[in-house]
Amino acid sequence: MESVVSRPAAWSPGSLRRLDLDAVRTWALAGTVVLYLAVDGGGYDLVVRSQVAIVVWWVVLIGAAWGLLPAARWTRMAWATVAVFGGFVAWTGLAATWSQSSELSLDELSRVACYFGLLLLGISIHRDREQAVKHTIHAVAAAVVLVACLALASRLRPDMFPAAHQTASFLPGTEGRLGWPLNYWNALAALLALGLPLLLAIATSARTLRAQAASAAAIPIVTLCSYLTFSRGGALAAGAALLAFLVVSPERVGKLATALVAAAGSAALILAAVHRGAIEQGLTNSAARHQGNALLVSVVIVCAGVALAQTGVGLAVRHGTPPRWLTFTPGRARALVLGAVAGCLVVALLAGGPARISHAWQDFKHPTAPALDQDTIARFGTASGNGRYDYWKVAIDATGGHLLGGSGPGTYQLLWAPRAPYFSYVQNAHSLYVETLAETGLVGVVLLVAFFVLVLGAAVRLSIRSQYEARVRAAGVIGAMVAFCVSAASDWIWQVPALPAAFLLLAAAVLAPPRVVGSGRAASMPLRLGAIAAAIACLVAIAVPMATVSSVRESQAAVVKGDPAQALADARAAVSLEPGAASPQIQLALVLELQGNVPAALAAAHRATLDEPNNWSGWLIVSRLEAEAGRPSASLAAYRRSRGLNPRSPLFKQ
Repeated sequence: MESVVSRPAAWSPGSLRRLDLDAVRTWALAGTVVLYLAVDGGGYDLVVRSQVAIVVWWVVLIGAAWGLLPAARWTRMAWATVAVFGGFVAWTGLAATWSQSSELSLDELSRVACYFGLLLLGISIHRDREQAVKHTIHAVAAAVVLVACLALASRLRPDMFPAAHQTASFLPGTEGRLGWPLNYWNALAALLALGLPLLLAIATSARTLRAQAASAAAIPIVTLCSYLTFSRGGALAAGAALLAFLVVSPERVGKLATALVAAAGSAALILAAVHRGAIEQGLTNSAARHQGNALLVSVVIVCAGVALAQTGVGLAVRHGTPPRWLTFTPGRARALVLGAVAGCLVVALLAGGPARISHAWQDFKHPTAPALDQDTIARFGTASGNGRYDYWKVAIDATGGHLLGGSGPGTYQLLWAPRAPYFSYVQNAHSLYVETLAETGLVGVVLLVAFFVLVLGAAVRLSIRSQYEARVRAAGVIGAMVAFCVSAASDWIWQVPALPAAFLLLAAAVLAPPRVVGSGRAASMPLRLGAIAAAIACLVAIAVPMATVSSVRESQAAVVKGDPAQALADARAAVSLEPGAASPQIQLALVLELQGNVPAALAAAHRATLDEPNNWSGWLIVSRLEAEAGRPSASLAAYRRSRGLNPRSPLFKQ
């Protein structure tokens, strides 16, 4: 019989107050950060993520200066993990010195500095690992459910969420793919996949039946949202996450029962959506509103039914005795697993598995497939990589000559354009590991993979050493981490901070110190001074790109308003912040061109090409300005340079 009773704890008013304070700190950090980033476009915008990072690093700086952080002495595993990720951040900064674009590399340094701050603060605020894991999975799961509810509401009542259709307005053909509020369907699906094992862990480990029922009832909503994204990568990540959860969890009978109940409810809602074409296609007409109201009723009924069924499962687990044929000794369990694996292999061979795999691989290499144009359930039946094979091939081919150091953080877009087999505007390699190899070389990818291995190893070790519901929660964390790692292998979710934030905060909980007796403030002066130094360095690395981007945008806004003097002042302010950056120089060149100062504009454009000599757009602007300056030969040379850096672009078709 599965138990949900944790080890006894000595309760006192003081310990209760401390526990409540720990919960408040964890919810304030994990729940607030993940939810805030998710609802603000996933935090993709540099200014949005930088604002969060500055707040996080200021908390670290002040906490370390006053001796409040870290709240307890770190474990050796925490030290090792922070050292490895800190090494990755430092290598990113060092790689900017030989980058093809200092601006793009500093932007990437700003990103990883933000993530480093979240990890550091997450570890520093915890005093009790078991409680840290508990509160963090509850906070992250709650944020995921709220995001799913908002996303589903935007599809069922599109008239109430006009911002939900912004992505489709500049990406025609994506109307049917649910992506809001992250504004990218694959990122939304990855976040939902990360949340599923957390919800399943809560549904099978919460102390109260009400909490178990509520968590189970949320799973069909999350699954329906994931289906409406039509993200195959999200479906694979969710499957891997749930499999990892069930493999690691103890006493799996109750977990399987809960999973089946939630799966039945999820299937019912997906079936209801399949028969409502306006909902699947993301329409905003009267038919969509009518079908949305009907589907909303189905959602309420199904979720209530799942909650009721889970209450029954919870009572059976608590008070019932499973039949003997469902009771497995370790030896019998291993024999069954081996038998199941062998049976699957035999069936796969008899069904032509190798040939099917070969055919699927050939399909994956093709950038298009008929089913990819359909936002229906048929999309899940194609193995086409939608261009990923070409993105990865270009990234790997570009490592020649600089395998150790890479081309520079954040510069994949400069690698893609001149090597692309077809025209496509691509900024990321759609794989964190491949892109890291191309941009920061072998050193960078080894550091990053080592960080993931250490975090997953810490989570597995926690699961092995835990008992009862604590082990179930650890299994939920492992499932969520697996979902993130799988999603990162096939998409650019590293650039959507809501997802790395959730992963890093879960990692911080796993790396937290064990239960601390007394004040637990054992932070040494060297540790505090190191945290202060890291905070100052990262604040500078984050603030400079943020201020530069803000000034460029203010200059662009002033141009739209018809205020050339202010536009020029803002552009020059951006240049003074990052003298070597390309985009401030380009903005300055464009403003000067509007004012008729072509020689000065041409000088600024040439300075932009010094920072990004492999950026075709800068050379195209130089070509135009050279023509305006009456220098046709120089204009033609710049035009040819631009075309050579982006030969597949329709702009250069004769």
